[in-house]
Amino acid sequence: MTNKFASTSQPHIAIFHVDSIPANTFADFTQLISCDELNLQIESHEESGPYATLEWLLPTAVIVYISKSYFDGFLKEMGKDHYNLLKAGFKKLSEKIIGPSAPKITLLGSSGKISKEQLYSLVFSVLAEIDSEIKFKLLISTDSSQEEYEQGIQAFLAFLYDFHLYKLDSRMIEILNSARVINGVILLAFNQETKAIEVIDPISNRFPPNEA
Repeated sequence: MTNKFASTSQPHIAIFHVDSIPANTFADFTQLISCDELNLQIESHEESGPYATLEWLLPTAVIVYISKSYFDGFLKEMGKDHYNLLKAGFKKLSEKIIGPSAPKITLLGSSGKISKEQLYSLVFSVLAEIDSEIKFKLLISTDSSQEEYEQGIQAFLAFLYDFHLYKLDSRMIEILNSARVINGVILLAFNQETKAIEVIDPISNRFPPNEA
């Protein structure tokens, strides 16, 4: 995946969205998390044509990007108060882009079509930087209730927090080390049964089996 943040003014948090989605969609989110110390950027772009890639790696219509510097720089200075604001901001954002209120978006793969039954949203995802080469992408289940969405976001943010503070347990580290990386992305999702963040294998199209 091309790093859009190659400049020296890399944001802590950014929103990428197709220009068919109005910028005011993100007003509540940005108002909650904005502060003088936060480098927050919003960028719109035209909807692209067909993509020659796996479906779950397609760019969603809205991407919230969280840089590595948010966790290992900004939060160290600001403390966890802003971390809680970010969680509240994601809750506000869901009211505009998740569920019945979600914009209707059609993305095309190189074959000219996308699966009729969507396991994960084509509208919204979260991309979090590990380093300059690899990123985590949180897929949002299309059948998530509001409660499950909020649980998933909170679990993902907690996962990122522990990852950047080197607090992940050895089992998760082992899973991440063996995870398939495609185009610089490791896919993750919130498993509604286990209530945990798990790695998605985009080739086998399933959660990897849990091992004792």
